[in-house]
Amino acid sequence: MFCCLHVLPAPLQICMGMCLRQDITEEGKKAKQQSSKIEHDLNEEAKTEMSAIKILMLGAAESGKSTLIKQIKIIHSHGFAKQELMSFKAAVLDNLLTSMKFVLRGMGMLRINLANKRNKMHARSILSCNQCLGDDQELLPFVAHAFCGLWGDQGVRAAAARGYEFELNDSALYFFENMSRIIAPNYIPTETDVLRVRVRTCGIIETQFQVNDTIFRLYDVGGQRSERRKWLSCFDCIQAVVFVVALSSYDMTLTEDPSVNRLQEGLELFKSVCTSAVFKNTSLILFMNKTDLFQEKILLSGRHLRLFLSSFKGPDADVDAAAHHITAMFSACNTRPEQPVLHHFTTATDTNNIQVVFQMVINQIMKENLKAVKLL
Repeated sequence: MFCCLHVLPAPLQICMGMCLRQDITEEGKKAKQQSSKIEHDLNEEAKTEMSAIKILMLGAAESGKSTLIKQIKIIHSHGFAKQELMSFKAAVLDNLLTSMKFVLRGMGMLRINLANKRNKMHARSILSCNQCLGDDQELLPFVAHAFCGLWGDQGVRAAAARGYEFELNDSALYFFENMSRIIAPNYIPTETDVLRVRVRTCGIIETQFQVNDTIFRLYDVGGQRSERRKWLSCFDCIQAVVFVVALSSYDMTLTEDPSVNRLQEGLELFKSVCTSAVFKNTSLILFMNKTDLFQEKILLSGRHLRLFLSSFKGPDADVDAAAHHITAMFSACNTRPEQPVLHHFTTATDTNNIQVVFQMVINQIMKENLKAVKLL
């Protein structure tokens, strides 16, 4: 193209040359503007990333971490849309099926018989059922019928009431008591159902939320032993660790190792966090969780804390003394006397409780963060 200019009259050559230079100049300007915009966006993203406050949520399996994450979504991220609620339907019905199987097996251990012999057929149906949803994602009719028959049986109810003796999951009674609504056609889970449903956490789940002008990133990691190696990737620039303890787990064992007490496992895990060099400049906060279940167990089950923790010398049925004894065991793991471990008593399924407690935690983290910035 440029060689053609030589055969054109001189005035035309000058004109075309100026036009070409103008085009090149315009393209250069556009490219420069685009480059500046990309650089500006990257700088802004880097600033946002640097100013974001990262919180790592740790704890043994079944301590209630995932429920707390769901509460944060409800409190700070406008809750769950209908489609999101629907995505939990299969898990809720599967929890119901698993819980009923657990109760039926527990009846054998407790030597409790079905009050109505005709329910034996329903019990066999449930115990042999692996899938309770049809192709239309609705509960199979024979499963719904079996659920109704079994929950109406006094033997099943008597066993479920003693669920702590065979480690029935925390939400089983809630789902049983709401069974008629849950097994109804076109069932849509409520936010309370979502808070109660148990879905095992695999890998790392990040939840982002904003309080005023501050962005928070909350990381939830599976508490099972097999998941803990993944924690390492979350350790970079963490401002706080929220360690969740299930107070009510003092008489329970690990699913993956029935020889290990759940509370003792949590205690060993917290010791490793306290002594880790990675967390030497990180705020440590304890959530002593499941206070509702703990209170019920201490007051009503006869499973006194002293029977499972020989170090407890307080009176039986004293919820406060028992809770503070367990909290003191965890607080004693702290190796930094100049930076005490803060603790809060929580019920993860209670939105009001979590809203108040988490606001206190946010205030504390921001205060510590401001202190650190002034020291730099």
